[in-house]
Amino acid sequence: MAKMMMCPCGQRLEGRTDDEFVSVVDTHLRDSHGGRSYPAEAILSMATSVPDETVAD
Repeated sequence: MAKMMMCPCGQRLEGRTDDEFVSVVDTHLRDSHGGRSYPAEAILSMATSVPDETVAD
């Protein structure tokens, strides 16, 4: 099952696997929020599981 979250800045972040999701969130935090970083466990705890077909290619 894919993961997604809405960043407080309004950006929808999503990934088909846990590793992809964590990577997407890490990249967004680094590029858009002054280099912030969180452990993978914290990122995954903020995620919502969504059907794979709802995640954009």
